[in-house]
Amino acid sequence: MLKVAAICFLWPSLTAYGQSGTDTRQKAIPENAERLYSEKCENCHAADGSGHTAAATRMKVTDLRSEGVRQMSDEELYAATAQGKGHKSYPHAFLHTGLTEQQIRDLIKYIRRFGNNRK
Repeated sequence: MLKVAAICFLWPSLTAYGQSGTDTRQKAIPENAERLYSEKCENCHAADGSGHTAAATRMKVTDLRSEGVRQMSDEELYAATAQGKGHKSYPHAFLHTGLTEQQIRDLIKYIRRFGNNRK
């Protein structure tokens, strides 16, 4: 009985063993992330992440559901979102326009869900 109790107590730690500390693909999406996405990203990237918006007719907007985005590491997505790395046709340096590092990381967790909804 003691062994069973110990396994149940340790199970969450055991299942997390070996997972990357910076990979947000399997982590819960913070409550504020949807609001932040709606306020900061949706006008260009669309509610579904597709990039099918009026803004996309004037500039190249990335489909957040794309294979390319899915293959990016969290740090690559952070650099693109926080510092504007790789953005030539529209501004994308949210770290310098009022968002915190944590808010940007929360946005990345939210963006990761689009990769599962590719149509």
